Amino acid sequence: MSRPPLPIGSWGHIEAHPIVSVQRSTPAGTARSVNRALPKSERQKLTPGALRKFNRWRAMCWFRDHDGVTRKVERVGPTANKAKDLLISYLLERSTPTIDDLTAESTVDVLWSTYLEVLVKDGRAARTLDLYRYVAVHIVKGLGQVRLREATTQRLDRFLRAIEHRHGPNVARTCRAVLSGMFRLAVQYDALPHNPVSGVGTIRVETKAARALTADELRGILDAVHSSSVILDPKNKLHPTLQVGQYCERADLADVVTLLAATGVRISEALGLRWSDVDLDNKTVSINGKVIRAKGLGLVREDYTKSRAGERILPLPDFAVDMLVRREVDSVPNIHAVVFPSEAKTLRDPNGVSNKWQKVRACLGFPWATSHTFRKTLATLIDSQGLSARVGADQLGHANISMTQDKYMGRRTTHAEVAELLNRVIH
Repeated sequence: MSRPPLPIGSWGHIEAHPIVSVQRSTPAGTARSVNRALPKSERQKLTPGALRKFNRWRAMCWFRDHDGVTRKVERVGPTANKAKDLLISYLLERSTPTIDDLTAESTVDVLWSTYLEVLVKDGRAARTLDLYRYVAVHIVKGLGQVRLREATTQRLDRFLRAIEHRHGPNVARTCRAVLSGMFRLAVQYDALPHNPVSGVGTIRVETKAARALTADELRGILDAVHSSSVILDPKNKLHPTLQVGQYCERADLADVVTLLAATGVRISEALGLRWSDVDLDNKTVSINGKVIRAKGLGLVREDYTKSRAGERILPLPDFAVDMLVRREVDSVPNIHAVVFPSEAKTLRDPNGVSNKWQKVRACLGFPWATSHTFRKTLATLIDSQGLSARVGADQLGHANISMTQDKYMGRRTTHAEVAELLNRVIH
């Protein structure tokens, strides 16, 4: 009965032999030196002291490759142990699991590594990868050594409930999404017959009702960021008399807020706006990218928006056109040619701008009015003026009217009536 083959990706017994130089005759009658491993029968005749004099050793074994072929693999080192270590290190690298190696016996941490490779190859956004890596820490910690066949719906549900209790429903819901993608990959490559995550209970996240600014509040904020004499922070020892208007000017915040109010764009989209995207003659801006902070890369401008529907051309009300005309005259060239660069003339951090705005809105009595509130405000104004929900979706870059159902792509239509509406409201 023949010996069964090695499992794919595994190897047999590792042997190490000293390398000696021997003289061999050539057909021409001359001799040449040839290196060869000293056979075990000859090596046993040598004393330990003689063996230690060899400074080159060859470690070798049989390895069954991913194509099913068994091959002899070897590595050379200064000692027997070093040669074995080098060979084992090479074998471990050569046997790293791939998608084709996923089986029911694979562990969840191996599945995560494989899934991450697929996401990277598919070109997922850097922000998405960072988010998935963040929640994967919890997944690997809680389920890393669980075999895929052991990852039952009950076990996964219990894990997600524990995450929800410790870290909140938002983290748990993201964990569920990542696990669903991971096990969908396992099903796709026949490691499992079905996705166990599909039976996990719903994780409910409490949603707060959208709160928007009234027309009077919006006018008041736009006036305040330019000229308010309210003291920003009387307890600040360095600047106890600094006024809100002065702070917004120094922090280059007033113009950013103006664009947010005029267009309803996301703060990352506003900071990614380039002068080449601004058409002052036609009073429009083209939204086609955003600024994010990517792990290992720092601040980068991605040349795409959150979704395809986010790529849109927006009309500008007169007060936003006036701001951009003034800014264009006063602008200093920067490496990215963005409209709102940092003091160092580089990309500006959305989180940094949000932190500055947080100080201002708290001082003005609107602690709840985040940068996203301007989007809600614009949607509310559009609705209150009788414009259709489709107009609002196109303006804000939503893929669909409900924002949660039906993958309907935005038509990227430019609605001049939005700018006319804002002109009436602000002036």
